[in-house]
Amino acid sequence: MNDEVCSVCGKRAIGCQILGCCGANVCEEHADPILRALAPGERRHSGACYFVRFA
Repeated sequence: MNDEVCSVCGKRAIGCQILGCCGANVCEEHADPILRALAPGERRHSGACYFVRFA
C-alpha cells in the first residue's frame, strides 16, 4: 500500500509529478491529467515533465 500523501492537501497521493525543476506527490484532485491517465506502476516522460503513478 502507498503511504505517500499529497504535497498540496495531505490526501493519499496517487503518484509523483515532476514539472521542470519542481516535483510533488499529488492526489487524484491535484494530479495532472497525464498522471491520472497512467496505469498503476506506469511512468511517462513528456518534455521537461516526468510522471510516476504509484502501484
